[in-house]
Amino acid sequence: MEKSLSQTWDLDVFFPGGSRSPEFARFLEQLEADVGSFAERLGAAGQAEVGVPLLTDLVGTLQDLQQRMSEAGAFVSCLTAQDVKDEQAKLLEGRVRQLSSRLQAILTRFEALLRQVPDDTWRQVVADPALAPVAFALNEIRERAAEKLPPEQEALATALAVDGYHAWSQLYHTVVGRITIPFEADGQTVQLSVGQAFNRMMEDPDRSVRQTLFARWEEAWAREAELCAAALNHLAGFRLALYRSRGWDSVLKEPLDRNRMSQATLEAMWDVVNRNKDHLVAYLQRKARILGVDRLAWYDLSAPIGKLTRRIPYDEAAEFIVENFRRFSPAMADFAARAFRERWIEAEDRPGKRPGGFCTSFRLSRQSRIFLTYSGTPGGVSTLAHELGHA
Repeated sequence: MEKSLSQTWDLDVFFPGGSRSPEFARFLEQLEADVGSFAERLGAAGQAEVGVPLLTDLVGTLQDLQQRMSEAGAFVSCLTAQDVKDEQAKLLEGRVRQLSSRLQAILTRFEALLRQVPDDTWRQVVADPALAPVAFALNEIRERAAEKLPPEQEALATALAVDGYHAWSQLYHTVVGRITIPFEADGQTVQLSVGQAFNRMMEDPDRSVRQTLFARWEEAWAREAELCAAALNHLAGFRLALYRSRGWDSVLKEPLDRNRMSQATLEAMWDVVNRNKDHLVAYLQRKARILGVDRLAWYDLSAPIGKLTRRIPYDEAAEFIVENFRRFSPAMADFAARAFRERWIEAEDRPGKRPGGFCTSFRLSRQSRIFLTYSGTPGGVSTLAHELGHA
């Protein structure tokens, strides 16, 4: 693998110019127009007999719109993650969220269209070779639609969710962007971003460093405690109000449905976890003894064992990951090498980035992008390999 790998990702391959990309602006304009056209076609379809030709056409258009919406969402999420102070990116994020809500509202009308087809006719329709590949998804959409509000009310709830539900995440990103954590290093005080502070707080080999950063982390977040508590309460309140309107009596219904899981399966999983937790407890007790403490603090959970003599350079981490991937899957190793080579990864340790890590897919472009703040620790290498596994 070539040396001096870039630690910043390439987003220009999708839309050159970042948050001020003219190409992305045109992409959104066309997407908005096509969503409007689909709404008109769906309205006309409600007056026609729903058969294989009509449904095949609508499904094909809907899949195309959803793919393009996903591409737009992935792009703006990358923009806001790489620079939490990019105001233009925040505006784009709001615009994409509004457009996504509009498409979701239109989808409720599509669901209603599926519900109006008689059961006997429906079974014949989804058995047709043209629709058989998506029959499972269509059946699921149709069944779930029966448990929701009338289409007009579901569309209203979706529209209200843009500012009344989803916007709380944008507020969180604003709060995270303004928080800094002071830290003394080499006789100077530096201001760490939340992401930088978190990495050192959880993985620095010096416990006194972890302890100091943890105290300052709590001080910084305590100043935002009331705002965060209000956000969480309003998120829960919106969701519970919607569930009551639908006649749902369990907060677990939607997550269980989305994961195609029954309540019994969930309870069985937690029962197994509970019966085997002694293994984890023994591990944590052993780690506490190795670290020389009576009880692990939160900032000890991911702390390295033993002495770290140096930071692991990014290039070395990349070589290590590719080499070990190749031991069990040459194809996976080649894929990871491509991700490093073609700059699919934003790993630079700098202020102004969102904390945490993620992998997002650009479905139209058939590429992925990975976001993290690489700190040169074994945990950082593990996170990098983990996110590559998602890609």
